[in-house]
Amino acid sequence: MLAIVSAVAFGLTAGGILGVLVTGDPRYSIFWGVSLAVGILAGMGSLFSTSKRVMAKANDPVTGELALARIERIRRTGMTVNDQPQCELVLTVAPRHRGPYTTVHREVVDLVALPRLQPGSIVVVRRPYPEKANVLLVMEPPAEWERLREAERLRSGADRTVPIASATTAWASEPETLLGVPKPAARPGRTALLTAVFVIAAALTLVPAYNTIGRMARAIAAGDPAAAGVVEGTRHAEIVDALAREVGSTEFVSVAFYDGYALATAPSTPGALTIDDYQYRYDRTEHKGPELIQPEDPAGALFDVSSVDFGDVRGLIAQAKEQSGIAEPDSVIVIFERTMVADESGERPVQAMVLLDSPYEDATVLFDAATGEPLAA
Repeated sequence: MLAIVSAVAFGLTAGGILGVLVTGDPRYSIFWGVSLAVGILAGMGSLFSTSKRVMAKANDPVTGELALARIERIRRTGMTVNDQPQCELVLTVAPRHRGPYTTVHREVVDLVALPRLQPGSIVVVRRPYPEKANVLLVMEPPAEWERLREAERLRSGADRTVPIASATTAWASEPETLLGVPKPAARPGRTALLTAVFVIAAALTLVPAYNTIGRMARAIAAGDPAAAGVVEGTRHAEIVDALAREVGSTEFVSVAFYDGYALATAPSTPGALTIDDYQYRYDRTEHKGPELIQPEDPAGALFDVSSVDFGDVRGLIAQAKEQSGIAEPDSVIVIFERTMVADESGERPVQAMVLLDSPYEDATVLFDAATGEPLAA
């Protein structure tokens, strides 16, 4: 069960990281951070649980042969479990029913037992699998083996039961679990299940970002990555419609398109003369609250966005680049709002203001929103 939880959590983590990279949405950052913590905890729990089950089987006295061994070297691996260190030991093992050998063994060791595991110490080990080099330390051996261990500790030269390491052959232990027993045989069905769970979890995490991912893929494939953004994309009318639904009206004071988002100012509620900020970002809209600077004449500043053609914003940007001579600006902003000065009819027409910024110069180019014709700055 913990393995399934871990696969789900790591799938959510992978999806969250991809979501952040593609959309920049901070909600994905929080999401994958929490999922990663859950995945690590569940994964460690699963590994530990598996190790305990395998170790319990390996410690069955019916299946585990006891033997004497000498510790040649010991070092910490840097891994700890419940503040107990995992140690790597080089052991010379002398089984009763086969030739002696030297092997490398890793096991989580109680801190209290470390003084008894120094180089040269004689210990009792269990060999759970006769056909493998793997062993387990037996820190509390039966009385008979405790006497054999003490006797071996006093022997030297040719009287040794455990020969010197140079007189033995090396026999590599098979990969071990965290607690030091051989890892169980791979189960292809279980691996396939966990992989499928991981992929499904990642895919479900990215459902809210599918439109963004598809849009970015199409823009890159077309050789025009900027088209995946807001200001230089092709979704201006769609974005304005989404903002109008958030506002509850098509009466706005301004609409501004930036690289990754759009901002609008509009009445707090339909018909109100208090003006609030609204935002479109990460493919969703949000009511941000009161506008910091309220217009002196809110009613006069309002215009109906449904009467403005937002389909040619890219064309206005292209004209502005040509007119200003800034062919590759670092930043592009397009703002729709009424002009400050009335025309001959006494009306304040709606203008499109294109702001271009580059390292050495910037420019503001004005257009009549109704005709697309340039206006005098």
